[in-house]
Amino acid sequence: MPAASTDTGPQVKGTALIIFFKYLKTQPGTEALRQKILAALPESTAQVISKKLIAVADYPYAVFVDYLRALDRVLGKGDLAVCRKLGEYLATQNLQIVSDMFKRRPRPEDLVRVGDVFWKNYHLQSGAMKVEDSSPDHSVIRIYDFPQMAPAHCRLMEGWFSQVVVETGGVWVEEIREVRCPSQGDPFHEFVGRWRPGGKSEP
Repeated sequence: MPAASTDTGPQVKGTALIIFFKYLKTQPGTEALRQKILAALPESTAQVISKKLIAVADYPYAVFVDYLRALDRVLGKGDLAVCRKLGEYLATQNLQIVSDMFKRRPRPEDLVRVGDVFWKNYHLQSGAMKVEDSSPDHSVIRIYDFPQMAPAHCRLMEGWFSQVVVETGGVWVEEIREVRCPSQGDPFHEFVGRWRPGGKSEP
C-alpha cells in the first residue's frame, strides 16, 4: 500500500495521525504499546502506520478510524473513553495555533468559531463543520455531509470541543455532547452544551 492515499473518499492529513503518535509517547511503555496497537490493526492499516507518516500527505479515513479504535482498545476498555481523551489532547495541541491567529489568548467562543479551520486542515472530502450558536448558554456545532464519520471520531470531537472551552477560560455548566448522529439516522452530527466564563485563563 502506498504511504499516501489516492482515494477520492474521505481522507485525513498525516498530521492527524502524527498527533496520535505524540499522545502515545506520553504513555508509559510506549514501544510495547505501539507493538500491541499494530497487532490490533487490520493488516492494510498496520502497513501504513508502521511506516514513516508524512504530515502533508493524505491518508484514507479508514486508517484514521482503525488507529483510533485500536488506541481505545489497547489504552482503554474499548468503550471509546480514550477517543475522548485524544480529543482533549488534540485541543491542547491546537491552542497555540489559535493564540497566534488572534494575537492573544483566545476566548472559548473564539476557538469554537475557528473549529472549521482545524476541520479543513485535518479532513478532506469529509463534509463541513459549522458553528450554529457559539453563545455560552447554548453552544451548537454541527458537522454536515459526513455520514461515514465513525462513533469513535464523534467521541474524539466531543473531547476536542470540551477541552477548548476549558483551556480558554470557560467552565462547563452542561458539558458538550453529541445529541444527533447519522449513525442513529439523523441528517447531521450535532454537538450541544452550555458553559460560562471563568476557568483556566482567569487569575
